[in-house]
Amino acid sequence: MKINTKLTKVSRDVKKQKGFINPGIYKGSTMIFETFEDYINDVKNDDDRSTLYGINKNPSVDQLEKAVSNLYNCHDTVVAPSGLAALIVPFFAFLKQGDEVLINDTVYSPTRTFCETLLKNYGVTINYFQPFTDIKKFEKLIKPKTKLIYLESPGTATFEILDIPKITKIAKRKKIPTVMDNTWASPIFCNPIKLGINIIIDAGTKYINGHSDILIGFISSDKKHSKSIRIATKTLGICPGSEEVYLALRGLPTLNLRMKQIQDNALKMAIKLSNHPLVETVYHPALQTTINHHIWKRDFSGSSGLFAFSLKKLHSQNKIKKMFSKLKIFKLGYSWGGYDSLITFPPLSKRKFKSQLKGNLIRVYCGLEDSEDQIKDIITGLKALQ
Repeated sequence: MKINTKLTKVSRDVKKQKGFINPGIYKGSTMIFETFEDYINDVKNDDDRSTLYGINKNPSVDQLEKAVSNLYNCHDTVVAPSGLAALIVPFFAFLKQGDEVLINDTVYSPTRTFCETLLKNYGVTINYFQPFTDIKKFEKLIKPKTKLIYLESPGTATFEILDIPKITKIAKRKKIPTVMDNTWASPIFCNPIKLGINIIIDAGTKYINGHSDILIGFISSDKKHSKSIRIATKTLGICPGSEEVYLALRGLPTLNLRMKQIQDNALKMAIKLSNHPLVETVYHPALQTTINHHIWKRDFSGSSGLFAFSLKKLHSQNKIKKMFSKLKIFKLGYSWGGYDSLITFPPLSKRKFKSQLKGNLIRVYCGLEDSEDQIKDIITGLKALQ
């Protein structure tokens, strides 16, 4: 079944939905047992957090989990109320006091904040690695106390592509679980399970929902690690809102169509900026000039709408503000993945490996507006810097 067809059918059953095309919304905490024997059997399952209770057995949540598992071809998926709520679960599931975790330095900023402000308090050591230079000696970075490897590819803000199969091959040999934040690519353009990853994080807030009106996250895992993930998630009391689940299911049928258009828009913008006199470098994995482009081409089937570019000189904040004031289409905002185009100016000061950028870094997300309008908007903004 081709992807466009699959997305319209996955985890939807018109008969069970009483003739309606879309699944219903189930609200509630209490679920009633049919028999006393069912209750006795349920009590036996208390330790794996799959008991008959609203946090575990909401029918629409079950439909969404099965849908995402189908798309990632994984054993199990657990839904969380946000991408951030999803990404903290593997840390709690696999780490204890005295353990160490290895993370690429270009990780999502809130992931770093969680590690530096909360995880450290539990006696876990966080070690960061540089995504290009350290990959050549990756095995040497793993210590006896390394119990988890957490990855994000492409990296946040500067979009470095990691050699995931090389990392997972080493990790499997040393029996260390690996996690990858796959939000940028979504299941349309990358399946980390095929690259050897054990656990996938996907902030469905972004592309799976696609309309910028909910927060939701997914933790998808292979068979070996799925039980630990589900127990940790449910023990922490992590569960999504029922309407958010409904809206995520609503977003699935158009996911591929949206991703294809967003991909085309962003690539056209990236090519245009590559030839702009004020631009030093464009950080877009699909460009042949990008470091590790060959790895992106090997491991990904497409690129999404988020990328960045740096300027040839460092402009003052007032100059950047003047540039932004000229924009009509690109809005200032963080949470990309919807139909609106966005722009930010991310600082890299918290990274352990300092950036060698000459000028300002500008991150853009190309939404679903017409590509010519998007390009004209950014070019108009850049004229304010001349």
